Amino acid sequence: MGVERMRMPLDRVNVYLRLGRVSNLPTVWTNTLTGIVLAGESFRSIQVPALIVAFTLFYTGGMFLNDACDRDIDRRERPDRPIPAGLITATTVFMMGYGMMGLAIIVVIGVGLGKGWGPGASAVALAIAVISYDAYHKHNPFGPWMMALCRAFVYVTSAAAVSGHINAAVMAGAAALSGYVAGLTYFAKRRSASAGTVAGLIAGISLLDAVLMAGRGAFGGTGIAVLAFLLTRRWQRSIQGT
Repeated sequence: MGVERMRMPLDRVNVYLRLGRVSNLPTVWTNTLTGIVLAGESFRSIQVPALIVAFTLFYTGGMFLNDACDRDIDRRERPDRPIPAGLITATTVFMMGYGMMGLAIIVVIGVGLGKGWGPGASAVALAIAVISYDAYHKHNPFGPWMMALCRAFVYVTSAAAVSGHINAAVMAGAAALSGYVAGLTYFAKRRSASAGTVAGLIAGISLLDAVLMAGRGAFGGTGIAVLAFLLTRRWQRSIQGT
């Protein structure tokens, strides 16, 4: 009886981890650092932990909503996903996803207090981009660019929250990240694309971050990004990231 009581919460945690595709989170964390570095600020800022939390919520909330929106398709094509498998209801997933989005916006606004309207506006725009992607990405030829926009907004929002402005380096970095993410998303849509290759390309987002931070002389951040790549690859072996 005691073992069964212990198992149920662990099973529920595993469902949440699968819904959130948390193996890819290190790439979101390095996106956060890169946006700050490109804005000319230090990735050692005391505001970084709060922003890491915010973008973790944006990402996991978006992944929850992705599964909730795709539940009918998953019943046909991926019946092992948590919702079609009956492990959790779509209503619960929607509520959790939107809740995480709302909390993430609040955290970004808190970090960006005193820095104008940019942080809040960027956070709201990021939430809209994520929700729009989740709702309309299937059979949408512009879906990969919608996904790319979501990632680009991580750079923009983190830069705005810490520095209060968006400079040319942030925009150039966001353009480079957008191109990479759109490319890997188009590739992932091909029937011939293996899950392992796609997972490796997702992890490679952190390597792009490493290059961009090295270009700004933030070699400590570059080292963190390389470690994040390795951590993502390790986690992807345990939790499905696609």
